[in-house]
Formats: sequence, structure tokens, C-alpha cells
Amino acid sequence: MVWEYKIIFVGTESEDEEEYETRLHDSVHLLNELGDEGWELINYLPHHMAGKRTKYHAVLKRQKTG
Repeated sequence: MVWEYKIIFVGTESEDEEEYETRLHDSVHLLNELGDEGWELINYLPHHMAGKRTKYHAVLKRQKTG
């Protein structure tokens, strides 16, 4: 079986709780759309940046066709 992979940006930490909830909802929506296309979430990567903030990326895979 051959796989293809995708890494997507899903958000950055925020001290604003309302902004955090919005980003969380948007990320769930995006992951559901990608799931409908056959992508499976296999890992979630935090990337620590300067200023104690963290960016997050999702790693996905699906079976490669053709």
C-alpha cells in the first residue's frame, strides 16, 4: 500500500478565549472536510515559537491512487 501525506496549519495559541474557540471550530470543520476526502489524522505537531506562542500543524495520510 502506498500513502500520500499532507501537513496543514491548524492554528496558533491565543490568550483570547473567544478567538481560541473560533479557531478550534474552524479546525474541526477543516478536519471533517479532509476526512470526507479520505484523509486520516495521524499526528498533531506543536511548533514552539518566540514569545511563548505555539503554532499547531496536523499530519494526515490517505491511500495514494493511480
